[in-house]
Amino acid sequence: MTEQEILAYLSKDRTLRIDMIEGIRRGGAKVLYAEPDAVLLMKMDRFCLIVSDTVEAGERALKTVPQSCCLFVAHNEPSRDAVFRTFPFINHASACWQAYYPGKDPIPVPDVCEIRPFPLEQVPFLMSVYDPDGHPERYIERVKQGDVLAAYVDGEIAGFIGFHGDGSGGMLEVLPKFRRRGIGSALEIALHNLALSRGWTPYGQVYTTNDASRKLQESLGMVVSDGAIYWMYEQSV
Repeated sequence: MTEQEILAYLSKDRTLRIDMIEGIRRGGAKVLYAEPDAVLLMKMDRFCLIVSDTVEAGERALKTVPQSCCLFVAHNEPSRDAVFRTFPFINHASACWQAYYPGKDPIPVPDVCEIRPFPLEQVPFLMSVYDPDGHPERYIERVKQGDVLAAYVDGEIAGFIGFHGDGSGGMLEVLPKFRRRGIGSALEIALHNLALSRGWTPYGQVYTTNDASRKLQESLGMVVSDGAIYWMYEQSV
C-alpha cells in the first residue's frame, strides 16, 4: 500500500487513529505492515501501533514485529485480541479515549498565568513532580527541543505540560496551590497552539475511567473518540 492508501485506511476512523495518522505525517512512525485489512506501525523503536479489521488480520500483521517491541497500542478490539493471542506475555491493557483538535487557527489563551518554554535547569523539579518512567534524559531532550511549556504565577512555576515522546500532548501538572484557577486549561490550549504552529494536529489520550478529563477535552473543542485504544504491556504480578 502507498502512504496515501494507508492514510485513507486510517482515516476511516480519524479520531480513534489520529496518533497513527500523525505518526506518519510527522515522520516519526515506521510502517511495518500495511494491507487493506490491517496496518502496523512502530514508533521510537520500542512500541507498535496496530489496527485491524479482524483478529486474523491482526495476527498476520504482528508476525512482522521486531524483538525490540515490548509495548503495543491496539486501536480496536480485534487488534487488541490479536496482540493477546500472539504475545502471551502481554497481560495488561489500559483503555483510553483519543482526542484531537480539528481546528487550524490558534486558540486564545486565558490570561490566568504567563506561559513560557520550560527552563532546562528546572528538569530535576519536573522529575520530582512528574516521573512515570525514571528516564531524565528523555525530559532533558524534550525541553531542549521546546516540547515542554511552563506556567508562571508571580514568577513561580505553577504547572507544566508537554509532548510525550510519541507526539501526543500530556504531562499536564498543576501544583496544588495553583489549582482551580484555569491554569490547566491555559496550558493545554498553549500546547495545542504550539502543535498548530508546527503544522501538527493536536491530540492526546484520556483514560476511559476519567470522565472529568474527557469533559475538559470536550470543553476545549477537542473531538473525543467513541471507542477506545488499548495500551498493552507485560505487568508484573
